[in-house]
Amino acid sequence: MKETNNEMQVSRLKIVLEETDVHSLQKYQSNDKSRISCNTLESLALTWLQGRYGTIKKSTYSGYYYCMKMHILPYFGSMPLSEMNGEAVLAFMENIQQKELANSTVRSILVVFKAIMKYGVQTNLIRREILTYCTVTCRRTESRVLMIHETVEMKEYLLEKDTIFSLAILLCRGTGIRIGELCGLKWEDIDFNTNTICIRRTISRIPNPDLSEGRPRTVLYIRTPKSHTSVREIPIPQYLVEPLQNKRKEKNQYILTGNEMCTEPRNVQKKFKTILRHCNMQDCNFHAMRHGFATACLEKGIDCKTVSSILGHASTRTTMDFYLHTSMRQKKDCINSVD
Repeated sequence: MKETNNEMQVSRLKIVLEETDVHSLQKYQSNDKSRISCNTLESLALTWLQGRYGTIKKSTYSGYYYCMKMHILPYFGSMPLSEMNGEAVLAFMENIQQKELANSTVRSILVVFKAIMKYGVQTNLIRREILTYCTVTCRRTESRVLMIHETVEMKEYLLEKDTIFSLAILLCRGTGIRIGELCGLKWEDIDFNTNTICIRRTISRIPNPDLSEGRPRTVLYIRTPKSHTSVREIPIPQYLVEPLQNKRKEKNQYILTGNEMCTEPRNVQKKFKTILRHCNMQDCNFHAMRHGFATACLEKGIDCKTVSSILGHASTRTTMDFYLHTSMRQKKDCINSVD
């Protein structure tokens, strides 16, 4: 049977479409956990991971697998579970902390390791006291924040360029949407009657969860946003409504590409870096615009609940913990307020 054009395109670009909408980690259930046969940490970890399959997003599953393959299993090898003790756990955690890894990576590794240990306790294969050694602590470094007032020159430059890509960058600047959400936007997601955009999907490149021989190492992954609150409707900045209307194409086409095939975040990131250089701006990650948007809104006195809703956070705590950066102006106001 011949492939359809769409199937051929999907195969050629190695895109994985998510079949189910699973947003939370569900506890692995077994009819009799005490009968699970695992003698080594490796077999325990692989059994735990197998139990996660189908209950979490493919991107999350791939992240777990990466942490195990690259960091946990190489360290422990085939260590017997009978030798697993607090000293071994602390040595592993110290080893991870000393590596030159991003703080987010360190945290992910430790979270996965702790989950494996908890599974070992639940299945009566590891002593419960082991969990007292499994702490997930790492220093969070403050990301570069690209404040709205810093991007005035960039805004003028992008408006003058008047390309769909330049308008899309300004859309992120003015709404705080994520880079993967921008890549996933289609024209059908823009309602010019209400002048709003609806975030329905996100795009990322992840390690391939299908490890069969001959399969690609990574896949482009189109999925629903990371949580139910990430599916949201956001007003379009007024100054972008008419320019976007002038660029409008067919509903099923992706905004950034102008056709039915999407682009991916790393391509957008490269073009964004070029824009920064052209405008003589300090180098930063694309996500810095999201940080800057959130901080600017909160500085202007917009309530945190509204900002959290626009950003698609599950709670206002996330907004306050990760996206509120104290500016020098705020620090000066604080100092000068004290007689």
